[in-house]
Amino acid sequence: TKVGALQSVKKSLIFEELEKLSKPLICIQLENGTILYFDNVKPFELFAIKDGARVNADLKPLEGEFDCSFRGEIGNIAYFCTILGKVWRFSFAILIQTILANQVLQNMKTSEISLFNNQPYYLIELAKKWSIYHYSENYNDTNGENFDISEINRLSKYERKYHRGILYLFREHSRASLQKVNGNIVTVEGPLLDPDVTSIYAPTHSGFIYVLNMEHNVLIVLDTTNLTVSQISYDPPADSNNHSIVGIREGILTMAFDGVWGRHLATSKMP
Repeated sequence: TKVGALQSVKKSLIFEELEKLSKPLICIQLENGTILYFDNVKPFELFAIKDGARVNADLKPLEGEFDCSFRGEIGNIAYFCTILGKVWRFSFAILIQTILANQVLQNMKTSEISLFNNQPYYLIELAKKWSIYHYSENYNDTNGENFDISEINRLSKYERKYHRGILYLFREHSRASLQKVNGNIVTVEGPLLDPDVTSIYAPTHSGFIYVLNMEHNVLIVLDTTNLTVSQISYDPPADSNNHSIVGIREGILTMAFDGVWGRHLATSKMP
């Protein structure tokens, strides 16, 4: 059933600079507003600023790893994934008072699972069904959340996001549409969903999913309650070549902008 379509709304975001970073750190805003700073180049660094003081995470569990990537946050916990040989290693970090703890959750063989982009979930595909699990869950020990994908054509063309029990599938298409396929799958298609220039932010604490198109400087907002979509334009700093969402908390959007001048964080009030 078609339940809506992508619509244009004439609104614009005005940004104010928050911080200039000394190097291109990955910035992660948790639900409580805390920003974590992550350097994914060896030697890895992960830290937060608490009451004006830097708090470093103990990354000894990552010793010997060649690659470490941020995989999304849920609540006040940030999740990471490393790969060594043919094994994924999932870990998480949480700020408790003045301690930024980092702990390993579990290891998984790369051949057994498929990871979500920037979300701490993985899936197992069985025939026409996907079973989705959180990084803390082992599919050998527990049942995942099942999704019937039999009605989805060209499934590999979609960017997948899991949000509050629903699987959202995004794809670039000349015709804009928003369609509820079955009880727990929604497809979102439109001309502004080119995966090469978009990133999708789906915070679990919010009823909205945000799609950032940095080629057209547009923020697409999907209301998951009413299944409606709106678009908000924004003006990035001059000469910026990469934009990403750091977080949205209490109506304030924080973004990172990259350019020849380095990486800056900036904030804007959502309309």
